Amino acid sequence: MKKILFSIVLLAVSILFTACPYSAEFPLDTPKEKVDNILLGKWIEKNAVNKDNPPFYVISKVDENSYKFEKNDYDSNEKKYNQTAYTGHFTKIGNTHFLNLKNPDDGKFYFHKIELSADKKEFTLFEVTDNIDEKFADAAEMRKFFEKYKDLSFFYNRDEKTYAKK
Repeated sequence: MKKILFSIVLLAVSILFTACPYSAEFPLDTPKEKVDNILLGKWIEKNAVNKDNPPFYVISKVDENSYKFEKNDYDSNEKKYNQTAYTGHFTKIGNTHFLNLKNPDDGKFYFHKIELSADKKEFTLFEVTDNIDEKFADAAEMRKFFEKYKDLSFFYNRDEKTYAKK
C-alpha cells in the first residue's frame, strides 16, 4: 500500500513540475517574416551532442514565411526515433523573436522566445511560461500582453534548450 501511495504522490509531483510552454488557439500574428535559410537543416540539442541518439530537430521550409519543425526523440525501448512534425513561423515583437509552433495533435500554438548566436551556429529556445492565466480574445490582445512582459525573466520557464547546427 505504501508503494502505491508513494507512486501516486511521485506521479502527481512530477506532473506539477513538468513545464510546458504557454498555448493558445491562435498565433501571435500571421506569418510575415521571411524564412531565414540559416535555420534550415539539422539541429542537435547541445547538452546531448556527444550522447548516443541525441534529440534533434530538422527544420525545413514550407513556404516563404513558414517552417516545418520535425522533432526527433529517441525511444530506447523501441530502439528508434519518434518523430513529430510541427509547423511554425516567427513573430518579432521589439527586438525579441517568438516562435509560433503549431502542434499537430491539438491544433494549438505554443510559444518560445528564440535567440540565435552571433555566429548563427546555435539557437536557444525559451518556453513562454504556462503560468499565464489571462485569456485573450484575439492575437492583437495577446501580442500586447507579450510586448508588456517579454523582457521579464519570469515570463519564461527555466528549462531553456540550446541547439547546435549539425
